Amino acid sequence: MDIFEEHFENAIETFALVKKLQKTENEYNLFVKDYRDLHYSARKREKKIRKIENRIETLNAEIRNLDKDKLSEKNKIELKIEDYKLEIDDIAKQIPENWKSRNKEFEIINKAKNTQTKRYRKNVDEAYDNLNQIALFIIDHDKLNELAPVISDLKKNVGNEEYENSLSIIDNLFEKLGEISGTEEFANRLDDLYSTIDSEEIDANKIADASSEVFMLFDQELKWRKDAAVNLMPAIEKYNLVIKHNIGLRLQSRLTKEQAKFIAKCNSIHRDVSLNF
Repeated sequence: MDIFEEHFENAIETFALVKKLQKTENEYNLFVKDYRDLHYSARKREKKIRKIENRIETLNAEIRNLDKDKLSEKNKIELKIEDYKLEIDDIAKQIPENWKSRNKEFEIINKAKNTQTKRYRKNVDEAYDNLNQIALFIIDHDKLNELAPVISDLKKNVGNEEYENSLSIIDNLFEKLGEISGTEEFANRLDDLYSTIDSEEIDANKIADASSEVFMLFDQELKWRKDAAVNLMPAIEKYNLVIKHNIGLRLQSRLTKEQAKFIAKCNSIHRDVSLNF
């Protein structure tokens, strides 16, 4: 099954992604050691400049609202604006010349770290989700097996060319398939059979081919799930115990007591996100 291959490909790829993530995190941590002070210093001065620019904007609004004959007041305000502009120039000169280039470097390194983090999380989530789906497919074997008499009845009606009954049986099957995991492909084949039977011109050969595909796929699905329930499910359960608290940790509905304590301890540490602003 493709889903098995996807799971193990993702699980194996996790190791490579962890190395890449560790590499980008190390690069990030090394860079911010020298960058942090520069960032705080430059942002502090930029904040001052923005405040003064807001004051200038307020003064300009006052000038626009003045009557034309208020030249003296206008001149006073314009002098204030010039003083503010000079103050902005002085503050701007205090911003290190390498600020813009270093900030661009940080954005590249930070983006690389975030990208690798997202790739890692997406990969482990997909890997564990695939394993959950496989388990659900196997667990739902009994539900699928309950449809065997209905499939047998459908086969009999199609063989006897009792097409109205066949359509009714298929409609009933569609309702029940919605409660069984991993039956999308079978439902598609069943839909093809329904369309073939329900066409304006009945073609017995096409109906025979379409129904043959339906019954063959049902037998295949039933067989592999039955075999997997006996031979594979115990191994999957053991395998899940190994990976549920690492690869599958993010998708666990509940944390163990030890994990909760560890995460609470980690979250109690101050996290500096100010470099993102």
